[in-house]
Amino acid sequence: MAEKVIQKEQQDDLAILMPNREISIAGETITVREYSFKDALTIGAEIEQFTVLIVAAMNESNKLTIEQADALIIDNLTLVNSLISIAINKPVSFIESLSYTDGLQLLDWWWVVNSAFFMNAVTRRIIRQNAINQAKP
Repeated sequence: MAEKVIQKEQQDDLAILMPNREISIAGETITVREYSFKDALTIGAEIEQFTVLIVAAMNESNKLTIEQADALIIDNLTLVNSLISIAINKPVSFIESLSYTDGLQLLDWWWVVNSAFFMNAVTRRIIRQNAINQAKP
């Protein structure tokens, strides 16, 4: 008997191919974009700094809780604002001027759009750490 093939929703495919999101923040339409390979090369120091913080938080439990993520962001707000600024092509002063609600919405969308980028960087860092640890006598 033949089975019916169920296709994935087109929206899921589109989200994978075009992860950027347009959102309305402070009465303005903002594009939150995923970091590119060029970004990884040009702002690599900032990305690496944030990645190291995530890895350090995950080293204790192999996961990142919401509480850990919140603390990481609050304790490194200058870095996070800089990373968000690049993803939205707006100055940090724009982010700092946002209301609480708009700021949280922007932060959430920035993470939705770029979490895979950071988790990939985290995975690569952990693999390198494990390889170094295994190579030690």
